Amino acid sequence: MELKIRMDIQQKLNRAFLITFALLMGLGAHYFQHNQGGSGLELAQNNVVWIFFSILIGLGLWKITEAKKIFYSRLTIVFLIACILFFIPVFYPNNVLAEQSYTRLMGLFAGFLLFVSLQQMRFSATFVQRLLLLIVLAGFLQACYSLMQDYLLPANNIFGYNVGYGRPYGIFQQPNVLASFMATTLILAGYLLQKIACKRTQVFLLLTVLLNMWVLTVTVSRTGYLGLIIALVLLTPWAWAQNKKRFMVFILTLLVAIGVASLKDGALEARNNNFEQSNIARVTMVVHTWSMIKSHPLLGYGYGSFEKNYLLTYSKKVEKEESPATNQYLTHPHNDTLFWLVEGGIVPLLAIFFLIISFLTMLKALKLNHALALLALIAPIALHIQTEYPLYHSALHWLVLIVLVYYINSESEPLQAQTFRLTFALRIFALLIPFITTIFMVSNLYTISKITTYERTKNPDIKLLMDIVNPLVFQDRFDFHLSHFRLAIAVQTNNQQELEEVINWTEKALEKTPKSFFYVILYLAYKHNNQIEKAQQLLDYARYLYPKDKQLANIDKQPASQAAQTISKAQSTAQPSD
Repeated sequence: MELKIRMDIQQKLNRAFLITFALLMGLGAHYFQHNQGGSGLELAQNNVVWIFFSILIGLGLWKITEAKKIFYSRLTIVFLIACILFFIPVFYPNNVLAEQSYTRLMGLFAGFLLFVSLQQMRFSATFVQRLLLLIVLAGFLQACYSLMQDYLLPANNIFGYNVGYGRPYGIFQQPNVLASFMATTLILAGYLLQKIACKRTQVFLLLTVLLNMWVLTVTVSRTGYLGLIIALVLLTPWAWAQNKKRFMVFILTLLVAIGVASLKDGALEARNNNFEQSNIARVTMVVHTWSMIKSHPLLGYGYGSFEKNYLLTYSKKVEKEESPATNQYLTHPHNDTLFWLVEGGIVPLLAIFFLIISFLTMLKALKLNHALALLALIAPIALHIQTEYPLYHSALHWLVLIVLVYYINSESEPLQAQTFRLTFALRIFALLIPFITTIFMVSNLYTISKITTYERTKNPDIKLLMDIVNPLVFQDRFDFHLSHFRLAIAVQTNNQQELEEVINWTEKALEKTPKSFFYVILYLAYKHNNQIEKAQQLLDYARYLYPKDKQLANIDKQPASQAAQTISKAQSTAQPSD
């Protein structure tokens, strides 16, 4: 009787997992809320995705407590070892700014927990197929939303989409991130087309292929194109062997979509204007990042320190005329392998190689054409990781990648089981993880609303910022606005003590995050505090770091009062666009 009750609970957990996953792919992943751009939790939809992410983890951990067993594969062990390796550099002596990497490491470990949670469900093949179809559904909905952006929205629309931009970006707010998601769900639809016999499902899959290829064409994303081409090459041998007729229909649908997308007059020309400039910038950042790696190959510069050290080291090269004066501020080198290597040194690189080698070794258990087809499923995102930072920009990419790796793992090797007795402690975690995550994400959505309203209002009220209860994600921007407000009040009331406090705080802030808008605040504070010589020295150094910054170039060419008014709405380079 007890066994029957336990089995019934486990089945209900499986259904709850599927329902949660369906709500995520059908609704949560497409959540829209006005924001000021950026990446990670600065984008509203990522907060919603992480809420569902945490619920899925909680369900998986609870499943362990019901089964009193933990199921795993060899890849699970490898993934755990890799996570440990990624965490080791946190304890290096050069980690003054390590706190800026904690969210990244937490996201990495959350991916591992989701992978383990999926394994605990022990889904049947039909159940797993439903998960994959739901991912395709998310791609279909994003394709519809993106085509609406590109073809239907008027100039002044409620979504704030700039119809003159010329490239749809869906909910992701970046065309290349949309493109890699379109390519991934397109290839997944083509893969499932060979495995599913239901005619209605096949029609849905082909419709998704049509719309996704249409969107992918009009994004003119080189990363998306290349990812799709590589995936098609990998998929073709297996798909041709499975069902030639379905594969030919799949290819024909792709060609029709490209033809339809090409009918839009001047679409391709309008989107190719900045490609040459983008190439130069990309080469510059990769070359300089590599030179940084060669300077500190073993321990790196320390977690969380890329932004600061890239700025400082590149400025030295500009001073010596070894590099052109471009945008010297960068938060990521647009290559995740280089990012881990430059901050953490050799150990994170070993973790990455360990994961890749183990994954490829796992595929050896399958026939070559099937192994290549499974590899095709992750090819677009895997390529994009090496050209930008989609996993930081989109939590949905990270979740989908984990689910696809889980599926490939389930096709390649059997699960093993180990008795697990610490059920009470695990149940606490199963409840706390989604509870704490939901509270944090909902409060951050409230912060996004307040920050956006403040920055878009002509004469903002500081009370909007005072209502914020969770400023952690937007700490820099929150501090900037607060410091500017304090500076303005100190100037108006001639409060020298408050000026000193603003100066002391901003000097400490610049040690961690040398952003240009903090230099503007400190320059004005020095100037109003009658530290004219120190203000000029600071301005010269700020211009040395940011030679192309227009704010810094003009701040001393106008009265101090007018300069203070000018920066009240400035947000400078808090998140550079791709």
